[in-house]
Amino acid sequence: MTLVSSASFKQSTSHGGDEPFSSPLFREVAAQFDDTTRHVILELGSASSGILALLQGKRCRLLVANAAHTLSALNEESQDAESHSQVVSTLIFDAGTEKVDTVLCWDLLNYLSLPLMKIFTSRLSRIMAPGGRVHAYIHSAHATMPQYPQRYSLHGDDHVLRLDRDPDVRKTPRYSFGDLEKHAVGLRVDRSMLLRNGVQEYLLRMKQE
Repeated sequence: MTLVSSASFKQSTSHGGDEPFSSPLFREVAAQFDDTTRHVILELGSASSGILALLQGKRCRLLVANAAHTLSALNEESQDAESHSQVVSTLIFDAGTEKVDTVLCWDLLNYLSLPLMKIFTSRLSRIMAPGGRVHAYIHSAHATMPQYPQRYSLHGDDHVLRLDRDPDVRKTPRYSFGDLEKHAVGLRVDRSMLLRNGVQEYLLRMKQE
């Protein structure tokens, strides 16, 4: 595994936050990471010890943007779309001569306004490989959510754990399947399922020309 990061990060060893939960679509994505095929992964938050352990010994390149909090804060800034687009392009760097195969959004999409989601996904569409996939959680069953995007990590062989303990203090936009289909530029919803913790898990796939 090779790792590229836009900032330094700490490997989290704490198991705070919620109880570990089953995340079938994440497991489906993770099954593609192996030691036979080159795979480029973009982590939009910070790298966790669980994800690093998952990729150890695999033919994967992990790009760590560490940009989730900064992206969510753009909603509060009164800039025009072009200015926001420039910021997003800086935060979401490309993989050079390679294309990104998988993007780990976790719960970031809940923190982007629909216009900002268009800018963000438009950027992804320029750096991702045809047929590349985006994994995301949407708080569809919750009236409120934490103030900031949370950190997630693999827990054991087949569960995911929310690492942070932030309280629910912010109204949830409750984005629907239709919202994602309409505002996720260059992407289509591939699969979706409601998890037992009330989170809607999504796999979005790059549209092929």
